[in-house]
Amino acid sequence: MAFVAAGCTPSSDADQAHTIDVFGPYVGAEAKAFIDSMSKFEFDTGIKVNYTGSLDFLSDLVRRVQSGADEPDIAMVPQPAVITELIESGEIVQLSDATVESIQANYDLAGLDLSHEKYVLPYRGTIKSVVWYRPDVFAEHQLSLPETFDELVELVEEIDAIENLAPWCFSIFSGAATGWPATDWVEDIVLRRAGPEAYDEWVRGERPFDDDEIREAFLEFEELVLFERSAGGLRSILNTEIAEAGEPLFSDPAGCALYKQASFAESWFPDGTEVGPDSDVDYFILPAIDQGQDAPLVTAGDGAVQFDDREEVNKLMTYLATPDGATSWAKRGGFVSARTSVDHDTYYHGASRRFSELLVDAPVRRFDASDVMPANVGSGLLWSQITAWIAGSITLDELVASVDEAFELEGQP
Repeated sequence: MAFVAAGCTPSSDADQAHTIDVFGPYVGAEAKAFIDSMSKFEFDTGIKVNYTGSLDFLSDLVRRVQSGADEPDIAMVPQPAVITELIESGEIVQLSDATVESIQANYDLAGLDLSHEKYVLPYRGTIKSVVWYRPDVFAEHQLSLPETFDELVELVEEIDAIENLAPWCFSIFSGAATGWPATDWVEDIVLRRAGPEAYDEWVRGERPFDDDEIREAFLEFEELVLFERSAGGLRSILNTEIAEAGEPLFSDPAGCALYKQASFAESWFPDGTEVGPDSDVDYFILPAIDQGQDAPLVTAGDGAVQFDDREEVNKLMTYLATPDGATSWAKRGGFVSARTSVDHDTYYHGASRRFSELLVDAPVRRFDASDVMPANVGSGLLWSQITAWIAGSITLDELVASVDEAFELEGQP
C-alpha cells in the first residue's frame, strides 16, 4: 500500500464549504451509530456531516487519496501503520490547537500511544481478546468458564463432543480485508504463549514468522478453531460476512457455544440483546496461561485524521474528542474509548461499561499486530496469505516464507 501525493482542486460551491465528508470502515449498525452521534454537532453548528462507509476501506481510501478530487475531509483509520504512511506522504494535516486541547481534557494520555499525537484523534478503542457465550447454553450442557488457556482447550474438546453444537462461531470474510479475524486469533495466542516481549519483537520484524513460537501459534489456532470446530465448516468460515458470523450463537437451538470477536461485536447482536451473566449473552476474556494471571489484551482502535484544515473540519475533529462525539454510540453498545471525562456507569451501555474499565486498567495490553506492522505486510499480505492457508491453497511453510520476505523488503532502504 502506498499513498501518492495528488493535487486537489478545492470546490467553489458555497454549500460544499458547510459540508464535511467523513470516510471510515463503519457499515450497517456501526455506521448508523456513528451518524446518530453527529446529530448534535449538526444541530449546534449548521454544518452537515456526510459519512461514507466501506467494507473495502483500505483500498478505497488509497483510491480516494490518490484521486485527489475524491479525498475525504476526515478518515477513521484502524491501522497505525497506514496513519504513519499518511503522515510521511504529507497527505494529512496536523490537528488544530483546539482539538489537541480537547484530547488533553477528555483522555487518559498515559494510556495512549502518543507517537502520532499531532495528527491523530483516538476515537474508538477495541478489545480483541473477547469470547462471547450464552449463559443458558452453558447451563444446559453443564459447561464451566475456563480460568486458564489450557482449560479453554479442554472446554473446546468438551463442546466438540456435544451433538449439533459447534465449539465456535467464526468467519473471516470482510471484503478486501478478509482474513483479519484469523490474525486476531494468532496474535492472542502469541501474546499468551510467547509473552509480551516476543510479541513486540514479532511486530517489529525482529522475530520472524518462521520462528518456532510464531509457527506454533498458527498451528494451535488451526487445531483449536478450524477443521470442523466452527459452525458451518470451511465454507462458512470463508464466505460468511464477519458481522453475521455470530448468528448461530443466537439461534434456537444454538449452533455454536463460543464466539471470539472484538468488543465492537455488541453492535452486531440482535436488537434488544442484553449482556450479562444472567442475560441473553455474556463474555469472558481469553484466559491467561497460568491460574490467577491477569489475562493480557490484544487491543485496537480507530484514529480520526484530517485531510483538510478548514474551520468546519477543525470544529468536527474537536467535537469528536468530546463525550458528545460518541454519546449515541456509547449508549447503544459496541463503543469504548480511553475517555476519562465521562461517568462510565452512565455513559456506556451493556458490556461496554466493563470493557471501558479493562481498556484503561489492563496491566498487559498490546495493539493488534497486523495493524501495527507495515501496511504492505500486516493489513496486506498477511491477511491474504492467512486466508489462502485456511482455504488450503498454500501451506504454512509458504505463508511464513512469503510474509518474512515481505518484512525483509520493507526493511531495505
